[in-house]
Amino acid sequence: MKLSELGDLYSTLLEAAVDAIITIDEQGFITSFNSAAERLFGYSRDEVVGRKVNLLMPPDTAARHDRYLQNYLSTRKPRVIGIGREVEGQHRNGSRIPLHFSVGEAVHEGKRTFIGICHDLSKYREIVEQLEETEQRYRDIVESQKQLICRVDSQLRITFANASFSQVIGVQHDALMGLPLTEIADDDEHRLGHLLAGMFRAHGNLNEVNIKVTMKSRDSGALVDWSFKRVDGAGDPQEPELQGFGIDISQQEAALQQALYLRNHDYLTGFLNMRAFSSAMKAWIEPRRRYALLHLACGRFEMINRQYGYDAGDNVIVEAAKRIRLTLIRPNLCARTGSDMLVVIGVRDNEEAHDTALQLVQSLERPYRVNGSSLRLDVVCGIALYPADSASQETLQNMASSAARDARDHGATAAYFDADYHEDLKKQMEIEQGLKEALDNQDIEVYLQPKIGLDDHTVHSYEALVRWQHPERGFISPADFIPIAERSALGQKLDRYVLNSAAQLIARCRQQSRPVPVIAVNVTARHFSDLALPEYLEQLMRRYKFPPESLQLEITEGMVMQMRQTTTQVMERLRTQGIQVSIDDFGTGYSSLSYLSHLLVDELKIDKVFIDDLQSERGATLVRSVIAIAKANNLRITAEGIETAAQARILRGMDCDMGQGYFFARPKPGHEVLGLSS
Repeated sequence: MKLSELGDLYSTLLEAAVDAIITIDEQGFITSFNSAAERLFGYSRDEVVGRKVNLLMPPDTAARHDRYLQNYLSTRKPRVIGIGREVEGQHRNGSRIPLHFSVGEAVHEGKRTFIGICHDLSKYREIVEQLEETEQRYRDIVESQKQLICRVDSQLRITFANASFSQVIGVQHDALMGLPLTEIADDDEHRLGHLLAGMFRAHGNLNEVNIKVTMKSRDSGALVDWSFKRVDGAGDPQEPELQGFGIDISQQEAALQQALYLRNHDYLTGFLNMRAFSSAMKAWIEPRRRYALLHLACGRFEMINRQYGYDAGDNVIVEAAKRIRLTLIRPNLCARTGSDMLVVIGVRDNEEAHDTALQLVQSLERPYRVNGSSLRLDVVCGIALYPADSASQETLQNMASSAARDARDHGATAAYFDADYHEDLKKQMEIEQGLKEALDNQDIEVYLQPKIGLDDHTVHSYEALVRWQHPERGFISPADFIPIAERSALGQKLDRYVLNSAAQLIARCRQQSRPVPVIAVNVTARHFSDLALPEYLEQLMRRYKFPPESLQLEITEGMVMQMRQTTTQVMERLRTQGIQVSIDDFGTGYSSLSYLSHLLVDELKIDKVFIDDLQSERGATLVRSVIAIAKANNLRITAEGIETAAQARILRGMDCDMGQGYFFARPKPGHEVLGLSS
């Protein structure tokens, strides 16, 4: 081949090359610059040929280039020639270009030429950076997982563990590598090792296993819910590994155990709750043995909660439970129900049960320190015996509760179950439940009894009285069910029922153009001291559109004697509303007559007991004194329970304003008394 043809071939090859090819002479001047170099560096061939090659280098490299070249020419020790390396070039616009640079040397006709081949690494670097970012992102994701992530080889040695794994186990990451996973598992039955080893067997079809196992840790151990899968090995696909994902469920398990505990126990005392207590009794009580169920009724907790707050009340309950544990030196079952405690113990005889009851009451009644004050509980104990009283555990609990109420009612420290008292109590509870249903079904009827002016014999007002015809028991006297209502939560409900019924009667009189009556309603102590009472009355007046003077409230003298600040506030608001208040059954509370001058009341009603004794000198003197003091305080006076003409005549002579009783009229249904059509 001719030399000219070789030159043409050489030029063609240079131009066809993908990589930039640059030749320089011994002084570092560019002698050739192919098209790929033009594209890479942004210079045309004419712009760079004859110029120093360091034109294509960043300033820090360019300054050293000539020295490197001279060192080679003088020492002939290559540092770049024949060796590929990564360097940086500089584009015409000043940007840096990552390059893989290799240099060759050629001598022709005594002249030395250096040939440089520059491979653009920009795309490669970009891909590498993306891969590094992806790998870092993957690592960040893995390391930030709360899950425990690990890999183990066929020998169950740890080959990878994330940060959560290291933190939970309490071992540094480097120390974990190569450590058999089974060595940090608290697994006496070797279930973990057996399952994982099975996944490596050649013919095994176990590709995934799930197991809960406690892992040894810096604390008391961590219960981990593991899921393992077989995966290809990182170094050799033929050497599979197991990848594990674990969740530390220690807290969840502890919470579950706590929930199960709280399901069966009282959170304050640690005693059983009633459901668990009943179940435990069935398993604990042995036939042919004798037991005593003690019901400790602890009073005054409501007062402590109201005065010192619920935290103080809780502290007293906790202390009371401790005292019970310290007092009982024999096996027992204890339960808490509200503020009361139940205790079951095995006994030899009744006297032993009674002695234990007294010891418990004595311990519980010792003073408690509450916010610097010394407080005492009012405790009684009811005792029911198994199997003497009953072999039914539910019945036994009811009997012990009944005995506790018996002790409270009779001022005793402890009382055994009494069948007669229990029957009376059962009857009261039946009445209470029946009364609730009667109020819900509006089966309580409101009767009216007039108050008659003793001078003019005209009706001035009426008192609302309640009557209840039970579907099974027949007529139930108010003397039987009203005290039961007052002792329970039904007192206020019954009051509001009667107030609403009275308001309806007044409204019906207005609608039927009948004279608008004045109706007095008895209100229980608890309801009268409720600050919401005036608001309820205001709602009634707006709903039924009647004037306040059409409604009166009657309270007992005993309520006045126990008057609290809230009761006084209620009386002041009633006075502002225009609703009048009467003191019913006056004289039975033995209050000071001078106290009347301080009361915001409008009327006194002398109790029937004093009217019955009216014809004796002592009785007449007492009634005359009451009337005189009432008149001095501008109070109306009504005598209750007048049954004879003689009583009416004597009272009229004493200047008594009004009378009420069978002599004038018996109570009748309200609509009938007022002449209302249905």
